[in-house]
Amino acid sequence: MELKDYLGLTVIGAVITTIGSLIALFLKDFLFVRYFDSIREKRTLKSLLKKYNDPLVLSAIELIRRLNELIKNYSTLTSVFTTDNFNSTPRIQASNDATDPYFLKYKIVSTLYRFCSLLGWLELYRQEMTFLDSHSTKRTIKLLEIIEKIRIPLADGQLIEEKKDWTTWKDILIFREELRAIGEGMIENNKEKRSILGYGKFQEMIDGYLSNDKPTRLRPTINFFLDYNNKKDFRQQRLKLLHDGLLDLVECLNKELYNKQVKKLRLD
Repeated sequence: MELKDYLGLTVIGAVITTIGSLIALFLKDFLFVRYFDSIREKRTLKSLLKKYNDPLVLSAIELIRRLNELIKNYSTLTSVFTTDNFNSTPRIQASNDATDPYFLKYKIVSTLYRFCSLLGWLELYRQEMTFLDSHSTKRTIKLLEIIEKIRIPLADGQLIEEKKDWTTWKDILIFREELRAIGEGMIENNKEKRSILGYGKFQEMIDGYLSNDKPTRLRPTINFFLDYNNKKDFRQQRLKLLHDGLLDLVECLNKELYNKQVKKLRLD
């Protein structure tokens, strides 16, 4: 073999070795890393869904039941959910009657709590999911679509424009950033565990709001749930759409429970 032939084979061998090394590095540092990252992320996402599945379902069901009651008995909204009843300060329940001032105040505050608690759990879920590249999973995509279906009735002003005389209707929105702020305000940090404020602490928030009348995260929610009109109040439609979105959320997260207990709460 001549020298030039030997050198040619050496060069070819070196090129092949280099290409092989590059392929090995590519497999090691890119494909394998991405593969194991994907497995780890799927496990994290599964753990995240498991962690927040039950709290989201339970808080959604509690709010669904209250909305179902209010929508079917709209006069309750117009006669009970008033600024006067909300600002009242009854100390005890004076009578076993639906018109008792203490009961009326409880009805308003407990509804606000159920609503804000749901936003709190949604915000906790959103914050932990932000760091995951999980939007490609089918279940996550569906869940995000349903969460948006919950936000739209509260924040989308264009919904009312379907009414030809929409300028004559009363309407109040809770904008998307306000929805997040409400949820953030409901988050409680206990050492390493993050959860949602209990009803007692929420009552203290309400008392603080009433005592100083300063703008707080609660104001958009309070405005949305008070002083409904008997006629031409578009918030009635928004509550129905919110009710439907919450039903879809429960169906997505717990199909069995939805079929057994919650499906019957769908509005006709």
